[in-house]
Amino acid sequence: MRGFIACRNVYQQTLRFCTANAKHKTAGMIVIGDEILKGEVADTNSTFSCKVLHDLGVKLKKISVVGDNINAVSEEVAEFSQLYDYVITTGGIGPTHDDITFEGVAKAFDEPLVMNKDIQDICDKYNHRFSKIKLSKIPQSAQLRYYPELKFPRIAIKNVFLFPGVPQLFEKAFSVVAKDSFSGNGPFYTKAVYLNVTEEEILTQLNLIVKLCPNVEFGSYPNMYNDNYKVKITIESSDERATDEAYSRLLKLIPAEMIV
Repeated sequence: MRGFIACRNVYQQTLRFCTANAKHKTAGMIVIGDEILKGEVADTNSTFSCKVLHDLGVKLKKISVVGDNINAVSEEVAEFSQLYDYVITTGGIGPTHDDITFEGVAKAFDEPLVMNKDIQDICDKYNHRFSKIKLSKIPQSAQLRYYPELKFPRIAIKNVFLFPGVPQLFEKAFSVVAKDSFSGNGPFYTKAVYLNVTEEEILTQLNLIVKLCPNVEFGSYPNMYNDNYKVKITIESSDERATDEAYSRLLKLIPAEMIV
């Protein structure tokens, strides 16, 4: 019997019902920086990347935040690279002592840092002479890819892709690189139903629809800040027809007066 998993998100007070779905490429993201862990800077890069990856049909499975510590970065990168198709790091790239992402990634794959002439030339071109030595020492097996829209190339080591942490730089680079580097197995098809009742009042219908549509993922999200509806139900699958069918079946299960 195919069951369902109910996951309670304490902070957002959401209830999510997850069922099996078609196999999609997966990604894990590592956010690097003491400033994130101390609450000095809000991490917006993970939220941005979630949306971009989802639109590309890539399932972001896990987001981890680690401090400016070479061993911590190394351990996380080594683990993520085995678990996911794509690993994305953000932060820890720059000229200062606490920019240790290159060192951590190199250690994860047991390879040295080497001076890269191309990056040296780019630093000279854009007058980054104080950053040149630090930025130009990258993991030995790193592959560079250039884009006309970006000042610096994409740096990737195996399935690990390194991005800056400054949100403006990250968003620009990620928007360009993601379309070229991260491919899913087709898009996700999503529909939503808005209700004027609480989750508890439609649990029976939710549990039933999950069992009836095992290849579709359902999400239930309470809303406490909008008078227009109380709960949003999402229906998602990599199969458009399966999404449409689940949507129609759910509408038949829920009384019309509960639907906004």
